[in-house]
Amino acid sequence: MTDSKALAGLVVPIALFIAGCNGTSGPAEQQSDQAPEPPVVAAQPASLADIFPEGLGRPMVLDSCGACHAAACAAIGQRTQARWESLKQDHRDKLSDMDDADYAVLFAYLSENFNDSRPEPVVPPQFLEGGCTPF
Repeated sequence: MTDSKALAGLVVPIALFIAGCNGTSGPAEQQSDQAPEPPVVAAQPASLADIFPEGLGRPMVLDSCGACHAAACAAIGQRTQARWESLKQDHRDKLSDMDDADYAVLFAYLSENFNDSRPEPVVPPQFLEGGCTPF
């Protein structure tokens, strides 16, 4: 009888151990009381330059596109290659002081970095103040 009493005395501690291992009590409950991790949010650009990736045409975009509309407008819209070609034709008279080689580099940069196969960048509203003209 002594062995059965000793065995019966182990049943409760073993049951508690097993319950703790499958998440019904113990540390797992303490974790559920903690606040959940906040979702990862894309970082807001601090400046207009942060929207445009490094590249050969970047300085031209930053120096030229803001003359007629908010420069950040060039980064939104997920344009197709055909749309970029149309904009290139429509804008030629607006950038008449730019030589043809630089003009080609400018639009190659835009169509490569801001197209319908890439995610649209985060553009804070203050970078679109002044509006995007419908060219």
